[in-house]
Amino acid sequence: MLLSPVAAAQKTEAESPLAGTDIGAMLLALIVVLAVIIGLAAVVKRFNLKLQANPDMKVISAMSLGTKERLIIVDVAGTKLLLGVTSERIECLRELPDTVELKGQRKNDPSAPGS
Repeated sequence: MLLSPVAAAQKTEAESPLAGTDIGAMLLALIVVLAVIIGLAAVVKRFNLKLQANPDMKVISAMSLGTKERLIIVDVAGTKLLLGVTSERIECLRELPDTVELKGQRKNDPSAPGS
């Protein structure tokens, strides 16, 4: 009825998830999970998916001024704002008039913000 210590040790080793064939299955499952994570990250990056998109706010243009500083023009509900962005803060530098035309935007483009 009672198992001897040797038999108990053999039974424990046989049921261990670290037994020979189980390690291969565990590694295969890990590789599959990592491949799925990398694949989903590539899809999100490729299609530029945004989880919380707001149709009233759009980044029109951005220009890097340094490693952590940039100028950004945003359209918030039809108002164009010039923002200064650093690693420590975001500051509204100026409100731009609607007549400001950026390079690459056509004046009569119906898809342009503010039209």
